[in-house]
Amino acid sequence: MKKVIIVGHKNPDTDSVISAIAAQELFSKLGFETVAKRAGEANNETKFILKKLGIAMPELVTALQEDETVMLVDHNEESQSFDQLDYAKVSHIIDHHKLSLKTEAPIFCRVEPVGSTASLLAKMFFENGVVLSQKIAQLLMAGILSDTLNLTSPTTTIEDKDLLEKLNGIAKMDVNGFVVEMFAAKSSLDGISVEDIIRIDYKTFEMGKYNVGVGTWETTLPESVSAKKTEIMQALRHEKEAVKLDYIFFMVVDILKQNCQLYLVGEKEQTLAVKIFAGKITNNEMFLPGVVSRKKQIVPQLTEALNN
Repeated sequence: MKKVIIVGHKNPDTDSVISAIAAQELFSKLGFETVAKRAGEANNETKFILKKLGIAMPELVTALQEDETVMLVDHNEESQSFDQLDYAKVSHIIDHHKLSLKTEAPIFCRVEPVGSTASLLAKMFFENGVVLSQKIAQLLMAGILSDTLNLTSPTTTIEDKDLLEKLNGIAKMDVNGFVVEMFAAKSSLDGISVEDIIRIDYKTFEMGKYNVGVGTWETTLPESVSAKKTEIMQALRHEKEAVKLDYIFFMVVDILKQNCQLYLVGEKEQTLAVKIFAGKITNNEMFLPGVVSRKKQIVPQLTEALNN
């Protein structure tokens, strides 16, 4: 049996890293030889969670060996995978985003519309009768809480809520206290450069004939990001030119007030944003009340407009 390298997307968020660790635990107990990896630098929230739970950070993924296959978690688009990946080596996908990958052979694929990949892995633990340790239950809860913004994101489902409650029967976690600490870490700019701000939670998408970058910064302190807006705009313009994107967008999400400021670096972005969201642009940004999810409230709308 080949070794399975489990890895999330580039610029990994908490759900991406946690899902790799949890999938390693699950699939190793199902008889696979597995190793969790990460495809980029972890953010401050992820570092806080793993340190608090006493779980080691996965190593960075490098070139694969001949006897290794790959399980993609929390993504399946080629543009979001680590650069050295040969897609012929993909043997598994576990994800909660739209499916876009074409494979050369049949693979294991589990994709469901839940709020996080951690939710999907929790389901798989329970379905397979695999015993969850307290740490892994806590880890999966952290993934759900992070990706659903404490169950407030429009991506949240009844299943996410039920799974969180079921997991906490094992985890015994003070959810409210943990969320406060977790979101404080998510919001922290300690050790974060302007380049990190735009790249830590950043994805590129193929939308029709266009290549589009969409970055997100989730925070309880949006004013700390606004103070660096001029530098962030310059970094976004540089990124757009450097990788030859057609459009680039950046969301500053206020976790507490449930809204976002959409940064619009140029005339093309502004014209498209007005067409889709019909908001008012002030100083190269558009205020979007109630918009907190890239996956559900930004990417589908951009894709539909650009496909047309």
